[in-house]
Amino acid sequence: VASVSALVNATPTNIVTSTSGQTLTLQWPADHTGWMLQSQTNSLAVGLSTNWVDVEGSATTNEVSIPMSNTNGAVFYRLVLTNAP
Repeated sequence: VASVSALVNATPTNIVTSTSGQTLTLQWPADHTGWMLQSQTNSLAVGLSTNWVDVEGSATTNEVSIPMSNTNGAVFYRLVLTNAP
């Protein structure tokens, strides 16, 4: 029996972004469904840190839409493969 994780492409990929109104849409290739989108909100002065938070439900899709907020200094996103095949 083949595991589902064996079907997930383990090669890193880029996140493609688009905006419509106050909504940010993040997409990645369908063969990367299973990767977890993570985010962190820091000021630009702080930049990247270790406080990554999983975006709920992102491991079961290849597209996430997120409302944008002017209150966040900077929001960073990344994809991580938590269960490599």
